[in-house]
Amino acid sequence: MVNPIPKGPLLVVWMVVALVSGCAPVYAPISESGSTSPSESTSPSPETERSPPVAVPDDEDRRITPSEPVQVAPGGAVRRLLEEAWRYNKAGDYDRSNAVAERALRINHTEPEVYLVMASNYFAMTRLSLAEQLARQGLPLAGRNPTVKADLQSLLARISALK
Repeated sequence: MVNPIPKGPLLVVWMVVALVSGCAPVYAPISESGSTSPSESTSPSPETERSPPVAVPDDEDRRITPSEPVQVAPGGAVRRLLEEAWRYNKAGDYDRSNAVAERALRINHTEPEVYLVMASNYFAMTRLSLAEQLARQGLPLAGRNPTVKADLQSLLARISALK
């Protein structure tokens, strides 16, 4: 007895063919009266005017660029989230501080202070490996912020002293 359902690679080919043939659009010509009629010819009549070809913009014309350079400095939402994270940190609510800092990280993953607050939280929770990892991730980003860089280096030194 022959199995009606193909197996293995043949099944994949069969499914692709079925999907492609089932997804092909069906066009019916529309007559001048507005009804579709499959018996009418689908080729354009010679009297029909053809519109000129539309120029497709090249890649350069399709790019969207801002009119001003984008500022990456912590401002707006990231700044407010960092302030909130530090408030929770000082209150000893390290999990909530990390949750707020993670939101800031999703907005701007290049802000070194986000790594500092998270590393400080993990350090306070004695999760030293995570604190060290985050401090090391933030250190190369802190080149433009000497205060945060010094704080990250100090935190790394404190972690090394405890290991």
